[in-house]
Amino acid sequence: MYIRKIESVFQSWMDTPSHKPIVVKGVRQCGKTSSVVDFANKHFRHIVYLDFREHPDYKMFFTPNLHVDDIIMRITAAMPDVEIEAGNTCFIFDEIQDCPRARGSLKYFFLDGRFEVMCTGSLLGVNGYKSREEQAEEADASIPVGFEDIVDMYPMDFEEWLWANGIKPMHIDYLRKCLDNVVPVDASIHARFRELLHQYVIVGGMPEAVTVFLNTRQIGKVLSIQRRIVDEYKADMVKYALLADKPKIRECFESIPSQLSREYKKFTFSTVRPGGRGRDYVGSLQWIVFFDHYSNFYLNKCIFVGRLLVVADAYESYVACVFCNLRVTTIR
Repeated sequence: MYIRKIESVFQSWMDTPSHKPIVVKGVRQCGKTSSVVDFANKHFRHIVYLDFREHPDYKMFFTPNLHVDDIIMRITAAMPDVEIEAGNTCFIFDEIQDCPRARGSLKYFFLDGRFEVMCTGSLLGVNGYKSREEQAEEADASIPVGFEDIVDMYPMDFEEWLWANGIKPMHIDYLRKCLDNVVPVDASIHARFRELLHQYVIVGGMPEAVTVFLNTRQIGKVLSIQRRIVDEYKADMVKYALLADKPKIRECFESIPSQLSREYKKFTFSTVRPGGRGRDYVGSLQWIVFFDHYSNFYLNKCIFVGRLLVVADAYESYVACVFCNLRVTTIR
């Protein structure tokens, strides 16, 4: 389990009096579930874990009503080994977008006040990601506006990558001071950080890819994982998007390497398709904005097609992202 910055967000949430259920939103496989479960294991005696993607039948726990006591009765009847204790139990609703009524129940868990609830969601807020049956179900369970705290989680950034590689905080602080004061970095430290940055640009921040790289140092295995993740996102587009948007979303997604290889990084519709216009892709771009959580993943996708120029651009953008206000020209 890697140290993730989201842990400090969870701790701040936990320390806030009368806090609401928390919903962790982010792309698939960026580490949401493992981070939530790890935090819950550290802070609660009992955990009730419901994965609505793996077990669609768990949706029945939230029908016909959303009274907390009734939900608990249904859960314990189906899962007799589960222990639930007021004040020391955390409910984890994984892939909550697959059970709109579970999300609707967050209001009642908050008003009840006896239990903590932590949720993860991968496609929250993306228009048209449900089948007609699921859309009808969602209409029957309104979003609990004002009764949930939504936080965004991203793949591992460069600093988290450094932590995963065993780099100590003193070395990161030293580098920051050098960058802030625009003074040369010690040659040996510079060489090590430069090597790690190049590796990060290739591996990216998805925990599974990071684990495989750290365990094997084989880029081929890393690329296989990245390709599989790309295929899974494409499958999401086909499965969840509205029929009219599917080919357009795919076109926008496939254009990302070309978009990034241009000198000016503004998204242009003519790059998607010659003569393309914004009005043709209005609904499609919502998916691309959602996947923007995953910008370093786009760069790995560019590596797949051999656009090495994009890697150089990625190198600069990530240095600027990790070390705020850094002039990227100071690192070569």
